[in-house]
Parts: sequence; C-alpha cells; structure tokens
Amino acid sequence: MESPADTTWKGFSLADRDRRWQRVRNNAAKAGFDCVFVPLCVDGRNLHLSLEQVRGTRSDCRYLTQMENAAIVLPTDGRTPIVINDRGSRHPWFSEVRPAHRGLRGSWGAPMAEVLVDLGMERARIGVSGLRLGKVTHGRAVAGVINHSSYAEVLRRLPNATFEDATDVVGLARYVKSDEEIACLRRGATIAAAGIEKMVEFARPGVEETVLYARVMQRMLEMGSEYYALALYTGSMGGDRLPRFENPPIGRRLQPGYRINNETDAVWGGLVAQEIQPIYLGPILADWKPVIELNREIYEGGMERMKPGRLFGDLIDFVSGLGPKRGLNSLILMHGRGYGDDGPLLTPQHRGERGRDVVFEKGNTFVWKPIASSADGQFQFSWGGCIVVTENGGQPLVQRNHGMVSVT
Repeated sequence: MESPADTTWKGFSLADRDRRWQRVRNNAAKAGFDCVFVPLCVDGRNLHLSLEQVRGTRSDCRYLTQMENAAIVLPTDGRTPIVINDRGSRHPWFSEVRPAHRGLRGSWGAPMAEVLVDLGMERARIGVSGLRLGKVTHGRAVAGVINHSSYAEVLRRLPNATFEDATDVVGLARYVKSDEEIACLRRGATIAAAGIEKMVEFARPGVEETVLYARVMQRMLEMGSEYYALALYTGSMGGDRLPRFENPPIGRRLQPGYRINNETDAVWGGLVAQEIQPIYLGPILADWKPVIELNREIYEGGMERMKPGRLFGDLIDFVSGLGPKRGLNSLILMHGRGYGDDGPLLTPQHRGERGRDVVFEKGNTFVWKPIASSADGQFQFSWGGCIVVTENGGQPLVQRNHGMVSVT
C-alpha cells in the first residue's frame, strides 16, 4: 500500500455519478414517480446508535450526493437534481446546492419543500427513500430512517402532492456496484486485512485490550481509511456470547485461552469493507476442527451458489441444511457492503425470509461470514469477509487463509 501521504481519496468520477442517477431515475420511472426525494435522515448520534446504524441512516444520500448530511430531490425526467446541506457547501457533482438553515436554525422542512415546489412537484407523485425497511437496504430500520419533524413540514407545505415509499427505488440501484465502487471496496478490504495482520501480531496474553485496539486502528487509519470503530469480542472459549467492545475498558487484559472475534472495518471512498478473523490464544484442539471445516464448506459452497440469476432462497436453504447433515449446526450471516447494508440482511435471528426472492446480480458485494457450531453450541466459529458476485459466483475481494489463527 502507499505511504500515508499518498492515501487521500480523490473522489468518484462524473461518469459514476451519472450512472447512479440514471439507475435511480430508471427505477423511479418504472414505479411511476415524478421524482425521488431523499429527505434529511435521523441524527443517529443523538439517538446513541452504533456507527454502522448512523451510516446506514444516511447511506442513500451519500450514494447520490457524496455528502454525509444532506437531502436531495432527483427529478425522473432528467433535470438536474437539487441538493440541500447544512450551509449550502458546494460540491463538484452539483450545479445547485442550497443551505438548509434559512431563518429558524435547525429547520430543514421549509428548504426541502421549497426545492420540491421549485421543481414543479406540488401535485406530483413523489417517491421517498427511507420511509421503511427495504428489500436490500435499511434492513435494520423497522421504522424507517427519515427525520419525522422535517418530513412532516414538507407534507404540510405540499398538501396536493402524493408521497409514497421509494426505499427500493434507491436500494436496488445501490445493490449493483460499478467498477469504481468495487475498486474502493477492494482497497478497503485490503486495509482491513492489514488491520487483522496487526491484531495477530500484537494479540498475546497480558496485552491490554486498549493497546491492541489502538494498534489496529492506527494501522488502518495510516493507510487511509476513514474512521470506523473496530469491534472486538473477547473472552474464554465456550458457548456464552462474548462481550462486544468498540471502546474496550481500560485495564482489561487478554488471558491464556481467550478467543478474539472481531469485525474489522475499513472505509475507502465512503464504502465500508469488513473482514473478520477469529484468533485463539492457545493451541487449536482437535474437537474444534470439524466445526472449522464445516464453516469452510459453507463458505465455499455458498460462494458457488452466488451466481447471477440465482435466488437468495437457494443460499438460505443450503446453509440451514448443511450443518444437520454433519451432525452440527449451521447458520447464515451475510449482509451487503457499500454505504450501508447494500443487500438483504441475513442473520441467525432474521434468516432472510423477506429476501428469498431477491436475485443475485453481477456486481453485488456482500460480507459473507457464515456460522458453524458444535451440536451443543459450545464452540461457534465464523470467518469471512467481502466478496463480489461474478459470472462464476462469489469471489473474495482480498485473499486470506481460512481458519482460526492460533497464537501460542
């Protein structure tokens, strides 16, 4: 990788911008919308949401604007969209950017409504992204992600317009990545893998978890990643769920026999890549090896099924059925990668029934990290990272050795 001085993100091309806008316009036209409106999203920081949830609330806007905190109206007929942000800060993607704060500070409703009126949408059919769960985005947002008070003000000011959910209009555009986006995720995965290498280097009994955490974060930040909190799960081997730390308590030290699970995320170009690598502070016992091998079988077999045109339901059934055939347990864990969860959310708690009919497409990117466990649940193993769907199935964005790392 380049030295820290050469790791400044240069931005996406105008061609990639036009591709995104056109995909959204095409989806909106099919749905019969006159425009797509991405309003101000909730401020997840004030709600004490996780960093992943904070990014998820603003992911549609960043996809269309490259701005972290903004709103946008994108007319379906090809006219130039108008964006609203805090102070009207300019951006090379836009010819018109308006400030949110005119008069009463903190009110976004009035300027968003003004943009809709200026674009002739007083009696239009307006598609609103983020109103509720989508099939491939906002999979964790049962109540949607938009700021209620500012959106209510827009509704009040446009009483003759029709507002309907368009979460999938934007989501299904985000679902297929461009070459530029895949290149960003590949770089992010490479940075995350370097963070894991640093974790393996420093993980030893007696090391303070804060020191381990800092070393890994330092490595990823100096390689150019945006800040994204590392998640550590540390504790003794066994069936109990390990505690999760995004800010490890001072004085907590690694102990012999500890396992270290992690979600190591790096961000390049605003797209979040993730790699995970279990580490064990001790020798790997023979009883654990069948579970690790089952995980490998699920991982590789799942990738073979991720071919364009195949259904997510096929993957779900393959994973759930394989473990019992081996006298073990197998669970699916997979979600999209990009600006947020750009793909169906499949977890042991939510096994993706809403997304069974979603089709794999070339250019999809996911975090694929299935779970295998012993029949009694005492040993659970998950390994994986970012993959991209190709004509031949899923392919990892960065090559790593499968399995648990033993530090002795």
